[in-house]
Amino acid sequence: MIRDVPRDQWLYNDRGMVKWLGYFLSDHTQDMADKKVDEVPTHRLPEQDPEVIDRILQDSWQNSKQITLQLNDDGYLNVYNISGIVIGANDNFIYLQTDKMVTINVNDIRHAKLKEGSKPI
Repeated sequence: MIRDVPRDQWLYNDRGMVKWLGYFLSDHTQDMADKKVDEVPTHRLPEQDPEVIDRILQDSWQNSKQITLQLNDDGYLNVYNISGIVIGANDNFIYLQTDKMVTINVNDIRHAKLKEGSKPI
């Protein structure tokens, strides 16, 4: 038996399926917290020469060492750090393995350094 109640007799205003099209609240909250941590601006490190950055990226790729990259963002007003291991390169892009794979334009890298205590995996 199907009960079809007219909309004007509903006890509350139901949004229909819209409420089911997003994350579960706990997943959404965790995702937003992760993004907030990733997007925290940090203090600027000195800008390095492309040759120095290239050498550090190659060391990370060849020896599976963790690196920390500082990227220019927001029209070069803010800088952001990201850490991981270089897993590949193509043209002007590198692929960095963090908790997920991230594609980074080499021209956006401001500073690169090996993480302290980083040993090959």
